Amino acid sequence: MVNSSFVNDDSTIAAIATAAGMGGVGVIRISGPDAFTIAHQITHLDSIDSHRAHFTSFYSNEGQLLDKGLLIGFKGPKSFTGEDVAEFQLHGGPALLQSLLEEALSMGARMAKPGEFTYRAFLNNKLDLTQAEAVADIINASTKSAVINAANSLKGNFSLQINDLLKKLIDIRMYIEACLDFPEEEIDFIEKGQIKSKIQSIQQAIVALKETAAKGQMIQDGFQVCLVGKPNVGKSTLMNLFSQEEVAIVTNVPGTTRDPVRASIALKGVPLSFVDTAGIRETEDIVEQAGIKKTREIIGRSALVLVLLESLDDADDYLKQNILQDECNVIWILNKIDLNNEPPQVTDYAGQPLVAISAKCGTGLDLLEDQILQIFGLNHLEGNEQLFSSRQRHLEALKQIGHHLITALDQLDQPELVAEELTLAQKEMSGITGEFSTEDLLGEIFSRFCIGK
Repeated sequence: MVNSSFVNDDSTIAAIATAAGMGGVGVIRISGPDAFTIAHQITHLDSIDSHRAHFTSFYSNEGQLLDKGLLIGFKGPKSFTGEDVAEFQLHGGPALLQSLLEEALSMGARMAKPGEFTYRAFLNNKLDLTQAEAVADIINASTKSAVINAANSLKGNFSLQINDLLKKLIDIRMYIEACLDFPEEEIDFIEKGQIKSKIQSIQQAIVALKETAAKGQMIQDGFQVCLVGKPNVGKSTLMNLFSQEEVAIVTNVPGTTRDPVRASIALKGVPLSFVDTAGIRETEDIVEQAGIKKTREIIGRSALVLVLLESLDDADDYLKQNILQDECNVIWILNKIDLNNEPPQVTDYAGQPLVAISAKCGTGLDLLEDQILQIFGLNHLEGNEQLFSSRQRHLEALKQIGHHLITALDQLDQPELVAEELTLAQKEMSGITGEFSTEDLLGEIFSRFCIGK
C-alpha cells in the first residue's frame, strides 16, 4: 500500500538528493509549505527570490557556520513538486550534509520517503505516471540509448500517444452509449457511426505502440543471452571477446565451465546480460551433470540463445534432443572458421540465422552483433526519436487493451457489450498514465525510487 504519509499530507519534507559518499557538491532538497521558512532560518537571508541562485552561508540552529554554497528557491506551483521547494547546494561531505539535513528536520521538516518528491509532483499534476517512472528510468539507465528513451518518456512521448488514443476511445464509447439511450431510433447506428473501422484503427495503433514499448523496455532493462554448446567449442572465448576481459576460463580441458559465468555488456546502446553455461555432453561427472542441468534451466529463462557449433551435425543433435525450447530465439554460430580459412557470413539454418565466425580471431563478430539486435528489431536505433522507456506493467496494460478491443469487434451486433469492452479498455489506458491507479500500484512504483527523488 502507499505509505499513509504520502496521502493528503501537507507536511514539509527534506532529504539529501545526491548519492551517498564523498563528492565535490551535495544537494539537500526541501519541499512543502515551510520550505522557505526553513531556508530563511538556515541561511539568515532577509529575502529569497524564486528561481534565483543565492550565494550564502549555512548555519546551525545555534548560529554556528557550517558551510557556504548556493540556495535556490522555487515558489510553487512553478517547481518540480508543485510546492515551495528550497535546494541547498554545498560541499559534498557526508557528515556535513547529514548535519544540515538534521537542522532542517529540527525546524519542522520530516524525512522524505523514497520517491516522495516525485510522488508529490504526480499528485500536483506536474507529471503523469509514465513521466514519473521515467525519472527513475533516467537515474537507473545503464546506456546512452536508455537515457534518451527515458528522456523521451519524461518529455511525454508515451503519454501523448496514450492520451490521443484514449480521447478517440472515449468519443466512440460516448457515441454508442448516447445511441443506446434512444432505442426507438430504428437505424444501425454502429454502421452509421463507422464504429468497426474506428475501433480497428485504435486496435492497430495499440499493436504498433506495444511493439515500440517492448523495444523501449529492452533498451531500458536489457535481456539475457545464453551461450550454449559442447565443451571446447569456444563459448568462453566468445564471452571474453564480448566483455573485453577474461571473465571466463579458457583451457583445452573439456568441462572447464561448470557454474554459469555472467557478464554485463552494452551492445550498441542495449544492455545485455551474457551467461556462459556448462558444455552439454554425456558425462559421468556428477558436478558437471549439475552444471548441464543448470544450463537447461538458463535456456528456458533467456530471451536469446547463442548455440556455438563446430559443424552443422551438432545442430542436428540439439534439435533431435529437444535441448532448445520451441519458443526460444536462437542464433546458430559456426565457430572456428579460421581453421579452414572460411569467410565470415550470415546464412540460414532451420529457419534461424546461422553466423560463421572465429571467436579466437574476432572475425565476424560485427555480423553476430547485428543479428543479436535484429532478432528484437533493435538494429536501427540511431536517431530513432520514437522510442521511449516502458515497464512490464505498460506492456501488460497494452495487451489487455488489445484484448478488449478485439472482443468489442467480435460483438458489434450487441452494442451494450461493445460499450462495456470499450469502458474496460479505457480503464486500462487510464491506468498507464495514472489517471486511474490503485494505491497498491502507486506504492509499488514510488517505493522503488531513491530517497531525495
